[in-house]
Amino acid sequence: PTLRNLHLAIGVAAMLAFIFTGQYMHWVLDHLRELPDGPRLFHRTTHIYLMRAAALNIALGCFLVQPGKPSHRVIQRVSSIAVLLGPLLLLASFFLESFRPDLERPMARYANFLAFGGVTGHLVAWFLSRANVREDVRESV
Repeated sequence: PTLRNLHLAIGVAAMLAFIFTGQYMHWVLDHLRELPDGPRLFHRTTHIYLMRAAALNIALGCFLVQPGKPSHRVIQRVSSIAVLLGPLLLLASFFLESFRPDLERPMARYANFLAFGGVTGHLVAWFLSRANVREDVRESV
């Protein structure tokens, strides 16, 4: 339950940050009208990545089920940490990396890698726990 609550809290905060960054782009940056292509693209993509990170955390917060085996729980926790870090990195990227002249965005890149790795880890933990349930059923018969 604590991990689920943490995912929900970060997910809702990230969704609010998504709304805030949209308003920031509209009101402060004049809907990105006068920005060069690079910064305009970076603001928009990071804004959308933030929405994806928020949705991912909210989904995990709603549906995360703790596996039975301790080793599977470790995989799940490490994967959750990766997913939880994503919105923080993306929010920092939105404000700190969008105007970089070299067009590099390491924080956004790492946030996307963490999302992919975290989801993959959750898939592995789920798959292993499902395989473990089938073995337990076979042994009891």
